[in-house]
Amino acid sequence: MTRKRSSVANSVQSPQLPSDLPLFTAPLVLADHASYQGITLVDTDVSGASAEDLLLEQLVCRRVRFTQAQLARPDLTDLLLDTCDLAGATFTKAQLRRVELRGCRLLGLALLDATLANVLVLRGNGESLRCWTSRLRAVRFERCVLRAASFVGSDLSGVIFHDCDLSGADLRDTVLRGTDLRGSTITGLQVGLRELQGAIVAPAQAVELAAILGLVVRSEEIADSPGADG
Repeated sequence: MTRKRSSVANSVQSPQLPSDLPLFTAPLVLADHASYQGITLVDTDVSGASAEDLLLEQLVCRRVRFTQAQLARPDLTDLLLDTCDLAGATFTKAQLRRVELRGCRLLGLALLDATLANVLVLRGNGESLRCWTSRLRAVRFERCVLRAASFVGSDLSGVIFHDCDLSGADLRDTVLRGTDLRGSTITGLQVGLRELQGAIVAPAQAVELAAILGLVVRSEEIADSPGADG
């Protein structure tokens, strides 16, 4: 029996997880070429771990600490991360498929040259998150803090930012075709006209973006020129 698709974001495929994953009680060692599949992890600490070509598949992680972990080419498939701590971790050339993060601490997390497909981030604190030169498909951020986050060089086509705080976020050199920013705070967003081609915004956001781009938005009334007849 597998878990049902999340009702929060039915356009994003949920992790394919059996309902009876056994609890893993042995020490978790993240080493090169290690593989962990079909288990539940609770209150595990792998902070500062370093590994290459790691496979994590069909895992439920609750309150697991990945802080400052350095993972190169990790394959993360069918994962549920519930209130986990990934602050300061660096994932290079990561593959994330059908991953759900709920209430996770993502402060300063770095996703470099990563590929994300069917990923839901719900109520995450991703302040100063760095997602650079990555490709995101069927990805949704819901009620997340993403202040000063940076997505420089990433393809965000179709990504949904719903009810997120993107204040001061950096979207330069990104692809935003079909990216939905409606309902999110975009104060101080760093973005250019080229990147905004095809982005989806609300009318009030359009006015705010116009100001960011240096446009002066005024009413249609034209003021009288100096010296004009009364």
